[in-house]
Amino acid sequence: MVVVHKLFAEEVKLEGIILSRLMPDEDLFAGLKRIAKDHGIERGVIISAIGNFKNVIFRNVKTDVELPVKEEDTNEIEKAGPFELLSLEGNLFPSESEGEPIIHLHVMLGSASGDVMGGHLFKGTIFTTTEIFIGKIVGSSVYKARSDMTRLIEFFKK
Repeated sequence: MVVVHKLFAEEVKLEGIILSRLMPDEDLFAGLKRIAKDHGIERGVIISAIGNFKNVIFRNVKTDVELPVKEEDTNEIEKAGPFELLSLEGNLFPSESEGEPIIHLHVMLGSASGDVMGGHLFKGTIFTTTEIFIGKIVGSSVYKARSDMTRLIEFFKK
């Protein structure tokens, strides 16, 4: 289902911060879903993460793209690594259908030569370890759904 894209803002609070260590060869997204389930996090924000990844897939929007964004308007990049995790930010929110949380992450990675790359992360496997802090958001009615304007998964308020 596509939802009408509207402007909104709401005040939320962080109720506790979960510190977790993800282990070698663990899938980042599966690990985040497990942490959310184990700690009752329906809505959360990635506050900080350090560590390293391998086998990543991320995507960036091509230049001169107009709305709505189509799959062919993006570049998917797959790299084996390993990479140093320089920055990881994002959030997890329920979908419109209240199924598994939708995890939206952006990443910056450093290569062995010091080059930096990144984008919207779709896959990442932990190389040695990743230490991550997740804030539990309370007081929000926001969920994720496909926008009629962008055709991407975006925030919407009930």
